Amino acid sequence: MVCDGVAVNAGDFVVADGDGVVVVPRGKAAEVLAIAQDLDFKEHSMYGYIEKLKSIEEAVQKFGRL
Repeated sequence: MVCDGVAVNAGDFVVADGDGVVVVPRGKAAEVLAIAQDLDFKEHSMYGYIEKLKSIEEAVQKFGRL
């Protein structure tokens, strides 16, 4: 099946929230999960750093993401 130009196959993961929808092919699920967990860890690690230094810019430089 194709939904708005994106192929969706049986067994794929479809996840949606207020920001949008993503389709993750079953064969890539473990890789995508590992990347998502790493991004989540980095984001949560930034909170204390931002609070301590009162600087989002410095946190972005340190952790490489916003």
